[in-house]
Parts: sequence; C-alpha cells; structure tokens
Amino acid sequence: MVPGCIVLMGTFLAFSNAFLSYRDILKKDLIYSFSGRIVGTLISVPLILLTIGTKSFLIIFGVLLLITVFLSAKKWNLKATIKNITIAGMCSGFMGTLTGVGGPPMAIVYQNSTAKNAVATLNMFFGIGALFSVFVLAYIDLITIREVMRCLLLAPGVVVGLILGRQTIVKNYANTNLKKLILIVCFVSAVLVLGQAFIEF
Repeated sequence: MVPGCIVLMGTFLAFSNAFLSYRDILKKDLIYSFSGRIVGTLISVPLILLTIGTKSFLIIFGVLLLITVFLSAKKWNLKATIKNITIAGMCSGFMGTLTGVGGPPMAIVYQNSTAKNAVATLNMFFGIGALFSVFVLAYIDLITIREVMRCLLLAPGVVVGLILGRQTIVKNYANTNLKKLILIVCFVSAVLVLGQAFIEF
C-alpha cells in the first residue's frame, strides 16, 4: 500500500520550511536533483500499476541505507556534486513514491554541506518532488479526499514542529551537528523501513 497521507504531509512540511528559508536555497542544485526525481518517480509508477508491491523494495532500501550510513560514519567523504545530486534525486523519487520515505538519499549527499543551504535546498526539493508524487498518485487514484481529510487532522502537529524548528537554539545545534543529525535520521529511517517490511510479510 502506498502511504498517500505521508506523501501529502511531507509536501506541506517541506514547502513550509522552504519558503521560510528561501534565500538560502541553492537553485542550481534543484535543477539537477529534481530532474532525477522526475525520472525516479516515473520509473516507480509501472511497478505500482503492475501490483508488484513495495515489500521487497522496502527491504532493499533499508539495507542500502544502513550500508550508506555505516560508510558515512566511517569518514566516507561524499560530496554534493552534480552527478551525485542527480543520482540521489532519482533514488529519492523512486523511494518516495513507492514507500513515502524519499528523504535519506538526498540528505546523505548533503551531509558535508553548510547547514543553512542544505536544509533550505532539501526542503524545496522535497516540496516540489513530493508534490509531483502527489499528482501522480492522485492520477492513479491512490490519493483521495479521505487521505486529504486525514492530513488535516495531522496539520496542527506539523505547525507546532515548524515553530519549534525556527527557534535559535535548534538552528544553532543543527549548524554544528548537521552530519550527525543526518546519519541519525537516516539510520532511524532505515530501521523503520525494515520494520515495516517485516511486519507486512
């Protein structure tokens, strides 16, 4: 089952953060990353329509993510080059449409970048990319009015999170611990993805 509500909420959250930090966005990076995102999203659609399912993909994504986190923790110096950004964008579109978890590939690429630019650029990327996924999923009737209503119930929590995230103490911590935070989030994401896969099996 494709998590339409997660994709919808991710769209709202990402756009909200992106517009609050618009001047820090790296516009050139968006062109390459979003080009990859479109390709990855389009590749995922036939898999959904053919009802292949997402269980196997969840396991693959989870394992690959754990390996990437391990290598990064061992001083793997991955940089946000045009090639890496494009590939990460494609993986993000593919993963995000199939499982609702498309953030880790892009986050890993920006782990050694400046916090304010990385956060602003990633949020705009996720916002545009998730919106594209919403249109695709809505077109094949996997996002309905029912999903939208569920999102409205979750919206207050997202707003509270946005307010807390704009506090100076939170920003300062993120600036000095960006890579550590990215690796922790990616590790937790991998564990949750694998857990979801085994539960569904």
